Amino acid sequence: MQDYTELRELGFRGGLETHQQLATAGKLFCRCATRIRNDEHHQEILRHMRPTLSEFGEYDGTALMEFKTKKQVHYLLYNDSVCTYEMDDTPPFHANPEAINSALQLAMMFNMSLVDELHITRKQYLDGSIPTGFQRTAIVGVNGMIPFLGRELHFIQMSMEEDACREVSDIGHHVIFRTDRLSIPLVEPVTAPELRTPLEMAIAAKLIGETMRSTHLVRRGIGSVRQDVNVSIRGGTRVEIKGVAKIGYIEPLSKTEAYRQKALLDLRHQLKTSDLTADRFKPEFTVLKKIPAAGEGFNPDKLESENHKAAVMILPGFKKFIDWPTQPGLSFLDELRGRIRVIACLEYNPVLTEATKVLRANMNIFPEDAALVFAGPEEDLETTVKEICIRIDEAFQGIPPETRQALPDGNTDFERILPGADRMYPDTDLPPQPIPACTFDKLQKLLPKKPWERRDIYRKLGLSDHLMDRLLNLELCDLYDDLLTSTELKPGPLASLLADRMRGSRRAGKDWMKALDVNGIRDTVIWCCKNGVTTKGAWFVLDWMSENPGCTPEEAFKVVKPA
Repeated sequence: MQDYTELRELGFRGGLETHQQLATAGKLFCRCATRIRNDEHHQEILRHMRPTLSEFGEYDGTALMEFKTKKQVHYLLYNDSVCTYEMDDTPPFHANPEAINSALQLAMMFNMSLVDELHITRKQYLDGSIPTGFQRTAIVGVNGMIPFLGRELHFIQMSMEEDACREVSDIGHHVIFRTDRLSIPLVEPVTAPELRTPLEMAIAAKLIGETMRSTHLVRRGIGSVRQDVNVSIRGGTRVEIKGVAKIGYIEPLSKTEAYRQKALLDLRHQLKTSDLTADRFKPEFTVLKKIPAAGEGFNPDKLESENHKAAVMILPGFKKFIDWPTQPGLSFLDELRGRIRVIACLEYNPVLTEATKVLRANMNIFPEDAALVFAGPEEDLETTVKEICIRIDEAFQGIPPETRQALPDGNTDFERILPGADRMYPDTDLPPQPIPACTFDKLQKLLPKKPWERRDIYRKLGLSDHLMDRLLNLELCDLYDDLLTSTELKPGPLASLLADRMRGSRRAGKDWMKALDVNGIRDTVIWCCKNGVTTKGAWFVLDWMSENPGCTPEEAFKVVKPA
């Protein structure tokens, strides 16, 4: 197990925002079906996004950043699962009652105080992922708590909101989104920032997922759940790693981010003790008469055919800081690359590179000065140097509050400036929606046992951690509990049949659940038990039945003749 003593001493703190889609038949504010699509789209529309003032007459910083990118947003539409509501051409219906009930039940699972009236608010998103420019969201519960590693893990709130589009591509000033996922209902439980190590972050994510899946109210599969991982250290600030799709990624990403923040704090100290000041760096650049050769990473023919320019920006006295290590294999130069890649939308690699020795000599650049080379349309070059100056100014301050994207190698890259309170404002289309008092009692009676309660029971039955994990992850606890009371099968072999044998058979192409469903599996196991067939024999019977639809347990038994 990883030793996190150093990170504890650095004051590591983490929190999670879990975005989990609900398994509803319809979308949140319209009557379209919830379908994930990969087939050919029917239509395409083009939009441009503009920021709006908050209720206090302020612009959200993230919205202004997105506006600077000058993105042209393309939406791929499906006539049978996207309507005029999603395109902001008609007002919303009241929130989907099925989604409200599911969200309230999930808030109950986290022991939250529930709202008795739903207040819909708007959360600005100018990255194009939502055509309206905002996401409709509402708080359904606050102040939750679950048992966690011998203490309590607290939750600030749970929101119910509509999901965003799926990004297809993002090249230059053009971003393309598929609209199938748009407006699928989801919930977002938010933990307090009290997770103490990267390992605790991963353990908490697993427990949160188990808790929600145990209700059978949420969707499964890639993309149905995404974690926003929040990390800070003492002296730093909250940085959000956006949309982490797998729990296995959370621990290494959290660790890397904590050490990135330490590196940036060390860089701040070195800058503060140097003779440099932030105001020394001006948003100025020199256009090169000749585009650098292909051997230096550029494509001169393509740049010249599109009338683009290559330019150099000189940073006086900054040479020793441009290579300051920040993440494994990355430096402060990569911090600059991430910022201008997103905001200046430079699409030609390298987005930003250091000038070669030949270029430095030709331009008489001093050895202590950094010289950065980049290429693109002239207006993008101006945006580039402005953003470089902004990011260097932030380096003198410490760690900028950012949303960052997870990379496959465990590092992160800039995605956008962390949003502030000005992005939220009341929705003007939907009035408050009261929740009848009888709803809470009715939903409370539908709640299943909670994962930690089930683990206590299963541990007393002698089940291993492996079998408990499988039963919870595969949502088989209700079936297991039912069969445990309706048969004389021993707890261990029964758990192995459902958790291990079923999984192995599915991987071999014999999907019991798809062929028989839960009731079919239950009835077959009960028949086997009544007729003296062991759990191993039941495995063979279920395999045969999954490959021969319509076959009865008795017919399957006669064919496979198990013990």
